[in-house]
Amino acid sequence: MTKDDFYFKIQVKQTMEFTYKNILYNISYDKTSDGKEIILFGRLYEQTKYYSYGELMNNAKVENHFFKDMLDILDL
Repeated sequence: MTKDDFYFKIQVKQTMEFTYKNILYNISYDKTSDGKEIILFGRLYEQTKYYSYGELMNNAKVENHFFKDMLDILDL
């Protein structure tokens, strides 16, 4: 998947899941108590909150690898 394809899926708030080394990861969406939209990413039930696409791409990791560097090998 290209970064442009992934960006589009984030913009339309498409929930995504993938498995890496038999561990299920999830990307979903929520709102903070003050109404700010957030992206939730990580292992199922252990997700980290990201406040923007940029923050997600610059900080999210799958094991010891940056998520953004793994987009081309993941089946999202």
